[in-house]
Amino acid sequence: MDIDEFIKKNDIIIFVKADLENKKFDIIKMDVELESYDLSEQLILFSNTERLLENISGQLLPRIWTQGNTKCIASQPNAEHIVVLFYNKCLDAKDNYFYAKQLDLQLKEIF
Repeated sequence: MDIDEFIKKNDIIIFVKADLENKKFDIIKMDVELESYDLSEQLILFSNTERLLENISGQLLPRIWTQGNTKCIASQPNAEHIVVLFYNKCLDAKDNYFYAKQLDLQLKEIF
C-alpha cells in the first residue's frame, strides 16, 4: 500500500509527513473539510518539526489528540519521520485508540 491508498482507505483529510532531517513538512490535504482546524494549526501550521518532535518525545505512540469529531494522531514510523494524520470520526476514546493503533501499524508498513 502506498500513501495515496492509505489516505483514501482510512478517510484521512490531512496527511503530514515531518522530515526531521530536512526540517520540513510535506502536507497532503484532501478536498474535504475538517470539523475543526485548531489541532492542525497548533501542531503544524503555526509550528515546526522541532516543536512537533518535542510534543511526542517521551510519549506513548501513537500520540492522540481530539477536538470534537476531529481526531489527530502522531506516529513515528522511523527515526527520520513523524507522520501526523487528521480525520473526522465519531468515535469514543476507546474506539479511537484502537483505530489509531491500526493506523500506526499501517504507517510502519508503508515506511
